[in-house]
Amino acid sequence: MAEFNDDPQDYDAYSSTGARSYQLIQFDSAAGVARLALNRAPANVLSLEMMEEINAALESLEYDRSIKLLLITGQGKYFSVGFEIADHTGDRAYMMLEGLRRIVENLAKVDRPTVAVVNGPATGAGNVIVAACDTVLAGAQSAKFGHPEIRAGVFNTVAAALLPRVLGRKRAFDMLLGGTLLSAADAERVGLVTRAVPDDKLEAEVAALIQRFQEGSAPVLQCVRRAIAGGLELPYADAVRHAEDVYLNQLLNTEDVEEGLRAVSEKRKPSWKDR
Repeated sequence: MAEFNDDPQDYDAYSSTGARSYQLIQFDSAAGVARLALNRAPANVLSLEMMEEINAALESLEYDRSIKLLLITGQGKYFSVGFEIADHTGDRAYMMLEGLRRIVENLAKVDRPTVAVVNGPATGAGNVIVAACDTVLAGAQSAKFGHPEIRAGVFNTVAAALLPRVLGRKRAFDMLLGGTLLSAADAERVGLVTRAVPDDKLEAEVAALIQRFQEGSAPVLQCVRRAIAGGLELPYADAVRHAEDVYLNQLLNTEDVEEGLRAVSEKRKPSWKDR
């Protein structure tokens, strides 16, 4: 699935807020959707420079309140097969781990729903980016997921912390210690993937998802995500109180909540103001 022009020479990538150009990713926004495509042929290997561009793009979204959805894809036949081999040791190892940790932190802080669209292998650090997204759509035939690093005598530090929270302890042990790859169907079964979709239907599925978000209110979507994300690491009672705080002190202060309730009463579609 190609979300962007395949020729980076024909594409001037600018963030909607910053006027920064990118060499190893493609980043743009339109109609409430920000699109970030990993674009380092042939396999979207995550170099230090590429991770810096990803983090710059994610951080730029903080100032754009019009964005309702962040879509992350990989150009070509791969989502990403992870880190550069040369970056695993020596002085670059710390910077490599720091770059991925920042990506996961920025995805958590981006304050709007995040969707990974995977139509090829997502392994190592690529799998971590997938696991850090809120929703994952995957090509049933093409997508693969896993952590083969153990075969090279290394492991992914962010995955060691994140995967037990996403998949549970036993699934995380199996993935990180076993080094085996999961199909899209298996990844859906264990909770890494939201939906595995036949490859020839993936683009249509993504388009339908985008439309659903575009029809929503930006501040309402942000409040719902904030309520969920802010309570993930809290005990149940504290998570409920956090969600109540978002509802009472943030959601109810928006104009769109009034419009939404009025539209339901009047049996019509809401006309969102996105504020």
